[in-house]
Amino acid sequence: MGSHLPDELLARRAAGGRLEDFEELLSRYRKRVYRICYRMAGNAEDAEDWAQECFVRLYRQLVHYDPRLPFAPWLLRLVSNTCINLAKARGARQGKMELGLEERHEVASKAPDPLQTTLHGDETRRVNSAIAALSPPLRQAVTLRIGEELSFHELAATLGVPLQTAASRVRRGLIQLRERLERAESEVKR
Repeated sequence: MGSHLPDELLARRAAGGRLEDFEELLSRYRKRVYRICYRMAGNAEDAEDWAQECFVRLYRQLVHYDPRLPFAPWLLRLVSNTCINLAKARGARQGKMELGLEERHEVASKAPDPLQTTLHGDETRRVNSAIAALSPPLRQAVTLRIGEELSFHELAATLGVPLQTAASRVRRGLIQLRERLERAESEVKR
């Protein structure tokens, strides 16, 4: 593997049936897709399943990809929309899940996340729980902006929304996240 071909060419060739090009795309994006799934799912077990589902959908949807457009935003939109759909399906079946210490270490070793590496212990649990409690559109925007460090322009392109909408979702998500964390902090101090 290790091809130096651009993602767009690999995607076009993979859509034409070249399995080695699809495998190269998987190799390039596996960790990033997992991180997004982890942030959206809130636990390592679901994140693994969701990442697999994202790659299955990627394989099926590659025929619809326009190689004249950047591949990464197209893929991130597919991944985040898949995660929203899976979160809705899971929400219909069960309540929110919280991360255990073992899972946090497993996740951290699989795919370092800029946000994850700055948080520790109970704080990580509180942040992950607060992120998981956001509505899917806000969770998606915060995850991609903070966790994946997308610019607002990249975020808007990925979400397929106007720049102001993307910025508004991040702002509202961060406000709600801060409020939830402040409530959790005050409950811990009681």
